[in-house]
Amino acid sequence: MEKDILEVLYRKYTKQVYLYLYSLCHNHALAEDLMQETFLKAFCTAEKAGDAMLPWLLVVARNLYLDLWRREKRIAGWEESEVTDGGEEILEQIIRKEQNQRLYRAILRLKDTEREAVELYYFAGLSQDAISRVLNLSYSNTRVILYRAKQKLKRMLDENEG
Repeated sequence: MEKDILEVLYRKYTKQVYLYLYSLCHNHALAEDLMQETFLKAFCTAEKAGDAMLPWLLVVARNLYLDLWRREKRIAGWEESEVTDGGEEILEQIIRKEQNQRLYRAILRLKDTEREAVELYYFAGLSQDAISRVLNLSYSNTRVILYRAKQKLKRMLDENEG
């Protein structure tokens, strides 16, 4: 691959790969490090990706994260950083933050496979077919997992309202 193509791919997929890694490790610096390592590994073996570049990058990212997790065995202690928007009114920002925290806590209560599927579908914008490849599941199993996860999230959020 040419240098220009690699640069375009990096710019195109950086945000999605970073967000996926951040959803796994909940640490800004670690997610950035893993993202850089993902693209480095991807650039060295880009011909293996074929036409499905984003799912392949996410598989590489997930494998790097799992390798690190296995080595560290203490992923729960890593810190979570906050991101704020400067242009919103303070009250709107507080309300949005509270809603996001409720949703985030509900997502964390899902089973690992359900959580990953939801994060890949809604936050990384992957299709169900791509998610099935990333998680190494059948397409129909991925659809069922996403459906059940959405139902669980709805119930959890409704319970918190009442």
